[in-house]
Formats: sequence, structure tokens, C-alpha cells
Amino acid sequence: MSGNASAPAGPRRFIKAGTVVLCLRGRHAGKKAVVLKTHEGGMGSKKFPCATVVGVQRPPRQVKRGMSQSVIKKKQKVKVFFKHVNYTHFMPTRYSFTNATQLVNVGEVEELLKKDVARTEKKAKRKEVAKAFQEHVQKSAATNEKAAGAKWFMARLKF
Repeated sequence: MSGNASAPAGPRRFIKAGTVVLCLRGRHAGKKAVVLKTHEGGMGSKKFPCATVVGVQRPPRQVKRGMSQSVIKKKQKVKVFFKHVNYTHFMPTRYSFTNATQLVNVGEVEELLKKDVARTEKKAKRKEVAKAFQEHVQKSAATNEKAAGAKWFMARLKF
């Protein structure tokens, strides 16, 4: 067997709930996400190892001094996404989001990812999670507790 052959991968112990990852493929390529739950043996029809992630689809935008309060409020909004992602389609980072499982109920997200769920339910849950993420990042930035990781998570990735 040569060194190029791919051997079946064992459990990936470094990918666990709270790990911040970068999505590499698909609609959300280049976006940051947090792993909520791992599925090492696959799940249902997906026979590959994957993870349930919640990520930032649209980060807050820059605010300047001369802007009105309504414009500032609009620019500070965050849009999030939920997704099952194959392990090969994301790259783990050194950052972790310790309160991710407390901010987001994993069971509810798993239910929302099923095909027969109404769009209005998904939209309402996304808004709720986005607000929780935004509050958490603002609070951690104010207390300077791991502020660099929180700010990096919400910042737009430039590449």
C-alpha cells in the first residue's frame, strides 16, 4: 500500500462541540461556523462522517460616526445558517466557541434541518440564534474575555 492511498479515518478527537471551523465548499464556502454536534459514523442516508454546524452567513458591517441609529441597527444585524457538513468540507481552527451549545439547542437545530419543516420556523430560529450570537460577542468584547476570538468569529473573512 503506497502513502497516497486513503486509509479509513478514525475518530477525529479534535473536532468536538464548540470548535470553530471554516467552510470550504458549497454555498457557504469561506464562512465561519461552530460545530454543535458530530456524527462520526454518519447519519441516516449520509454514510460519511459529518457535523451539525451553525455559522455566520452575513457578519455585522462597519459602523461610522455620522450614521443614524436606524442605519447602525440595520448594519449590526447578523444572519446565520444551519447545516450538516461533511468533515472533508471544513477546516477546523484553533478557536473554540465555549458557549455554543448553551446558546443554541442542538435538538431544535437537528429538527429544523429535516426536509418537512416550514420555512417560517427555520427563519424564526435563525433570527433567534443570530441575536444570541450577537449579544454573546458584544458581551465578550466588552469584558475583553477572549475578545480576539469572538471578534474574529464575527469578522468577514478576506481572501
